[in-house]
Amino acid sequence: MKKISTLSAVATFMLGSLAAQAQFTVDGSLSTAEVGTGMGKYQLVGTYTNSHTTADRGLKALYMGTTATTLNILVVGSPETTAYQALALYLDMPNKTGIAAGTQLPGGDDTSSQLRSKPTLDMPVDYAFRMTTSPLGTGGSTTYYSKLDYTGTANTAGTFQDKYLGPAGKTGTPLVITDATTNIVDARFAFQTSTSGSVSANTSSGWEFQVPLAALGGAAAGTNIRAMVAFLNDDATFTAETLPQITGQTAALGTNPNFATIAGNQSYAYQVGTGVLATRSTGTSLQAAAYPNPIAAESRLVYTVADQAQPVTVEAFNSLGQRSATLLAAAPQNPGEHSVALAPLQQLSPGVYLVRVQAGSQVTSQRVVVN
Repeated sequence: MKKISTLSAVATFMLGSLAAQAQFTVDGSLSTAEVGTGMGKYQLVGTYTNSHTTADRGLKALYMGTTATTLNILVVGSPETTAYQALALYLDMPNKTGIAAGTQLPGGDDTSSQLRSKPTLDMPVDYAFRMTTSPLGTGGSTTYYSKLDYTGTANTAGTFQDKYLGPAGKTGTPLVITDATTNIVDARFAFQTSTSGSVSANTSSGWEFQVPLAALGGAAAGTNIRAMVAFLNDDATFTAETLPQITGQTAALGTNPNFATIAGNQSYAYQVGTGVLATRSTGTSLQAAAYPNPIAAESRLVYTVADQAQPVTVEAFNSLGQRSATLLAAAPQNPGEHSVALAPLQQLSPGVYLVRVQAGSQVTSQRVVVN
């Protein structure tokens, strides 16, 4: 009886430990418990604030996180229109070699998939994932998933296999990958929609997926994973909507756009383990820094306006991608070093905020903590 009791206690402890490690629930929805810092938590990587290609539809925010064994990504958005629109996410993993930055992607071999598009990115690309949604309001309740591995070998046509992963619904029930030929067994993909499909009202739902890190070559603590998200039309052309967003972009980017010709870095870098984000900037000249941090009465954000007078906007966003405060609104500023007080952020609820600085076409962000 003593041995049985001991085994029971061990089993209970192991179950509790496993439950504690299960930090993410892949259901196409962001919960406040999933947002934080460090391992097992989502970090807000970036938000989309430009106008939308289709009224009240499109991208909203990107979150990334890791556990000891998985990469987790959530794209908050409402992509459904009257056509088969798609979200595509391009990844650069630290231990893989795919297509070099500044090289046009060969595209996939599936002519029904939006990954047949051949953009040129300014980051290396190892993998591409896509989710296509059936039209909203027409009885369509299906999403379709596929994966493209640019670390492999092109086929005789010069394209790469666009591996179809399967369909799923729109209620957050995940597609769990069991097919060994996908090379991502145990990956999970989910999408959660809303009745109206409104992106302005959407702060937490969209496309979420989890992939075993080992299947992507692994990623040690302190290494960077780069990512870029795009909203594509049924015909595989790019809308104006990407994350990182392109300042002032309102016209559709069209067929096979070249992001390497667009000013600034059109990708994000997420640092594994520490939960630190390498901030995105369209130029290093802004040199933004926030101190002291966490926010105190004397905290200021210091930045540099380069070259010529620019309108400067400084805004703070919460972990759900919602604008929480505006510290400067298109204020004209001459070249040189400037600063803005961060003390007003002390009035916000405790948490982690992203302070975004835009000076003309240059954009950067700093993560700050409000206690």
